[in-house]
Amino acid sequence: MRPSIQNAFSHFEKRFKSQHLSVTDSPYEVSVSGYSCPLTKNQQESSPERCDRRQVGILYADIVNYSRLTEQDEEGTHYRLVESMKIVEGYVAANNGRVVHFVGDAILAEFKDADNALNCAINMQLSDRLRNASLSSDRQILFRIGVNYGDVIADQGDIFGNAVNLTARLEKLACCGGICVSESVRNRLKNHPSFKFVAMGKQYVKNISEPVEAFWIEFGPERIEHVDYTCVANLSAVTS
Repeated sequence: MRPSIQNAFSHFEKRFKSQHLSVTDSPYEVSVSGYSCPLTKNQQESSPERCDRRQVGILYADIVNYSRLTEQDEEGTHYRLVESMKIVEGYVAANNGRVVHFVGDAILAEFKDADNALNCAINMQLSDRLRNASLSSDRQILFRIGVNYGDVIADQGDIFGNAVNLTARLEKLACCGGICVSESVRNRLKNHPSFKFVAMGKQYVKNISEPVEAFWIEFGPERIEHVDYTCVANLSAVTS
């Protein structure tokens, strides 16, 4: 293991042991980082006038075989889930994004742009490789991640629309520990030297009538970043 990567892993491991995930006491506060703000009282109720449309990078991640892992080791799996989600929050914050919500063992996040979302996804998977290196295969937490870029409806701290739905479908196309992205992400970043796209061809996905072009991402350990996990202590978890 490269020393720089080992140092990064040791850093977030120490941070996790010394800090606890904070949960907001206010139903109007959202987990924010970089560009989002707490919801105001006027945004409590949904209405067309209070909805906002914007183009964002979207990340959806889900843990592979979580039910099986829980059945085998309920407490241990829960501990590793909490650990993983805390680290995910750190990478979301470091890439100018915000956690929209957690749903059990899945997480939805939005970012200013596609490169922020994809960079976050890559570093999430690399940090997982490090943490799983010392675990047997039946105890490893492995993510599948989908990344998309598109127009969303933002309402009461959540995001909705076809772009969000597609992101969740792309996650299902990813391999264990892998990342699958949309054509819109590839078109936006195809000339970016840091990302390598491999075409998967047209894919039919659930509840989307037309096949979609999908790409998986090649990445190596040199992509991992040194993240300051102190930022995680200032975030609030958002539950659905």
